[in-house]
Amino acid sequence: MKTEHRIQDTNYRRQKTEDSPPKGRRICEIWKVFLIVVLAASSAVFAQSTVDFNDYFVDKTMRVDYYITGDSNEEIISIDQIYQTDGWAGNPKNLIFPFNNGDHFVKVYSAATNEFIYSKCFSTIFGEYKTTKPGRNKVKRTFHESALIPFPKMPVVFVVEARNRDNSLHPVFIEKIDPADANIVKDKPNKEDRIYESMKNGPAHEKLDMVFVAEGYTSDKWEKFQKDVDKYRDVFFSAEPYKDQKDKFNIYGVFRPSSENGVDEPRQGKFRNTVVSASYNALGLDRYLLVNDLKTLRDIAGNVPYDYLIVLANTSRYGGGGIYNNYTIFTADDSRSKEIFMHEFGHGFAGLADEYYDASVAYEEFYKPGIEPLEYNITALLDANNVKWKRLLSPGIAVPTPWGKDEAESLEKQRQENQKKSDEEVAALKKENADDEKIQEVKKSYREKNKQINSQISEIRDKYKKMYEGKIGVFEGAGYSSKGLYRSELELGMFYTKGFRYGIVSQDEIKKYIDFYTN
Repeated sequence: MKTEHRIQDTNYRRQKTEDSPPKGRRICEIWKVFLIVVLAASSAVFAQSTVDFNDYFVDKTMRVDYYITGDSNEEIISIDQIYQTDGWAGNPKNLIFPFNNGDHFVKVYSAATNEFIYSKCFSTIFGEYKTTKPGRNKVKRTFHESALIPFPKMPVVFVVEARNRDNSLHPVFIEKIDPADANIVKDKPNKEDRIYESMKNGPAHEKLDMVFVAEGYTSDKWEKFQKDVDKYRDVFFSAEPYKDQKDKFNIYGVFRPSSENGVDEPRQGKFRNTVVSASYNALGLDRYLLVNDLKTLRDIAGNVPYDYLIVLANTSRYGGGGIYNNYTIFTADDSRSKEIFMHEFGHGFAGLADEYYDASVAYEEFYKPGIEPLEYNITALLDANNVKWKRLLSPGIAVPTPWGKDEAESLEKQRQENQKKSDEEVAALKKENADDEKIQEVKKSYREKNKQINSQISEIRDKYKKMYEGKIGVFEGAGYSSKGLYRSELELGMFYTKGFRYGIVSQDEIKKYIDFYTN
């Protein structure tokens, strides 16, 4: 492993083996002492801070835009541009992030004293890309990211840390930033942008501020956008734990018109000229919808104070995405949009993991076997006596909790084998030029067999669903893995989107985030 810090081009480069944490070598004398401080702080990420906001910051936001380039074995970060905007949305009493999640961490230190004065963890598209086939095959890609921090009064040291496969953190970028730098951009808002105040309960510092950004709405769709924001505001507050804490939120919408309605659909050969270039087929998965122009997205959202950012896409197709402490995107007009919004918001806002395990995804071994996931709502069950949600477990419930999984999966395997046999027999008959009546008889025969199997599977699921209704346990199957990862409830929340509502464990975690932002 080799590391080097290039002061001239602000790149801090890392190379490592896939599973081994990097070993430091001498960087530059100017950073030698500081790096020791950074590493020490990394191990104390949950330490409570008594940092006084007014000692180090002013009520403005510094947005640090940067690029991440790399693959599963290498990561290079370089600064793009730094911006100043009015107002800081965050809670000035809570400057050190108490959560340990996501694939990256931003940490800020006083350049004069090395004091740890701000932090926040988050996830990136790059973090997901590393686990895909191209990323693991050393195909490098570049992604744009932004970090928002309170605007410092004096020079600070800006640090980005990344995780190894064992979830430990290490610095990948260190840069001194002077708030007096003449190159910091102070652009005025775009005159085309329109602000809609959907709900205002109080000052930004005291509330959790959320902003919906319009994507793929043409200039004549301003009224539709306002109605869509209000619609999903109401959906949001119909679910717990948001319903009970409605007075802790401010809701905004920001509208910049797109040249065309909709978003890009590459596999369908459809491309639209839109403001933040949202597109399906992210990371090669057709339903995965993400934003390709994060820089413009942050420009638009910066019209209002915000703690969390939501992109509302003007299309009727199913799809969406949620990147932790980054943004959530979903579509406005699909029949399942309400459920997708709430599901993806769970990812983006509170870092909740997917609890399903039987759907196609773009990742290859997203969670390393034998390592406890960072997300609160799934576990590798490395210590059955100390499950993450131990205090919420239903009395007397078995750990792990049996739910007929092996029996149902065995039947599902039979169903798949029957379908394969049906396809093979039909193909052979067609090759022999058999009449259609005989072909239909074969198909009907296998349909009847699979109908019986489907009925048996439904009986198993109904039996256990009734047995565990409202109960918290440890059910195997989660995080895209049938074996080795567990969820807390049988069929609810981040496992199943129909009629969406969060499970008790997910609600518990979401409440902690709301409390952090609203004190």
